[in-house]
Amino acid sequence: MHLLATGKYPFLAAQTLTERQTRESLFRIGEHRFLLHMTSGEDFEEERLIWLDSRTALLWISQSADEYGMNWE
Repeated sequence: MHLLATGKYPFLAAQTLTERQTRESLFRIGEHRFLLHMTSGEDFEEERLIWLDSRTALLWISQSADEYGMNWE
């Protein structure tokens, strides 16, 4: 497993209406297999693991700043 890229971006917590930081990390697991690890803040209140194919991983790496967090939907 190799770490390829990480991203941090602010978001507004719906329950408290405070700004928090979210972290996403993209790992390469094997040939054509990638894992996106997502956390919802410094306290790791919510975590998600999403398996990605090569195309989706490339799209994630290439997304612009205003598209960050689209994988939570």
